[in-house]
Amino acid sequence: MKLPSLFLIALLSLAAAIGFWLARDADERRRVLEEAATEGTDFFLEQYAAIHMDPLGEPRYQLRGQRMEQRQADGSRWLETPVLILRYSPGATWTLRSEQGWISPAGDEVKLLGEVHIHRAAEGERGPITITTRDTTLWPGPRQAVTDAPAHLRTTYQEAEGLGLFLDLRHEILELKRDARGVYVPH
Repeated sequence: MKLPSLFLIALLSLAAAIGFWLARDADERRRVLEEAATEGTDFFLEQYAAIHMDPLGEPRYQLRGQRMEQRQADGSRWLETPVLILRYSPGATWTLRSEQGWISPAGDEVKLLGEVHIHRAAEGERGPITITTRDTTLWPGPRQAVTDAPAHLRTTYQEAEGLGLFLDLRHEILELKRDARGVYVPH
């Protein structure tokens, strides 16, 4: 075979692989939407804002977004452009944003789907933290979040990225699971 033919075959193979990888995410979202459509909706809210409470009546998290639908089959909720605000102690306010989301019927598991932005604003001596990733699962009770997707972390003096992320919001522990690399600029 001639070199231009081999190059063309390699280029088409690469394009097919990238297309398959991108389509996989779209297929998963489409599947979730189709399941939601067949389950039926109890009710929906647009331009909503809600405060979710724990069993003791203390605020667990604040949630707002464009649209929320509650499913008839199991009581789970489907979210469009959700924004979660978690306040666990004075000075520890975290904001999580995503394209779509899902909340379990008991409210003990939140899936943030699509592109996810996690931010803690600067307060006092603490600098800001910004994390960008995809498809993240949050457990409000133990105050933990996890994803297997690539994650990018930025603070005032450092920047890091890796595959997969574990975040413990209670103890402010952040762990990049694999292939982590970063830059730290001392002050």
